[in-house]
Amino acid sequence: MKYSVFPFLSAMFAVLVALGIARLISALASFATTREPTHIYWVHGAWILFVLLLYIHLWWSLWDLRAVESWTYFKYLFLLLGPAALYTATSLLIPASDDAGGFDSREYYFRVHRKFFAALAITTVWGMLLYPGFMGQRDPVLEWLLAFLAVMVVLALTRSEKAHAGLTIAAWALFFTWVISFGFQHSS
Repeated sequence: MKYSVFPFLSAMFAVLVALGIARLISALASFATTREPTHIYWVHGAWILFVLLLYIHLWWSLWDLRAVESWTYFKYLFLLLGPAALYTATSLLIPASDDAGGFDSREYYFRVHRKFFAALAITTVWGMLLYPGFMGQRDPVLEWLLAFLAVMVVLALTRSEKAHAGLTIAAWALFFTWVISFGFQHSS
């Protein structure tokens, strides 16, 4: 009887994704229940929700890798790099629990934006390498990923509030364009 190693290998991937989602949901609950005034900068809040959607997308996309027949330890480590980078981005985006009450979300966002978007850029490059590395083919959404990577790089390099506002909207538009075009498709 031949067993697939995919369920075993995807377990740690699932743990990292679950940790990130739990961290985001805990942060949202903390913001909602704090007694001290919290001023949420809409761009910061938009990225918190965006990262939550990225985790869901990451889990959804993992299914494509079930077709990989040959796994090595290095492929496994590379597989974990994406959710680890996204978890790093999450940890940067969410203030420590002792900072959560009465903090200025705008000030915090601009304090961590360079590292946050660098971690998202690493996650995006990882995503661009999945199909070639695991499936031996070009990523079907490479153009979308390149556009998203460009947005991440610009956001990491600029402090302009107008640029952050406009490119946050652009990132959401890119994501929804991708979901409408490709995201609802999954072969069995």
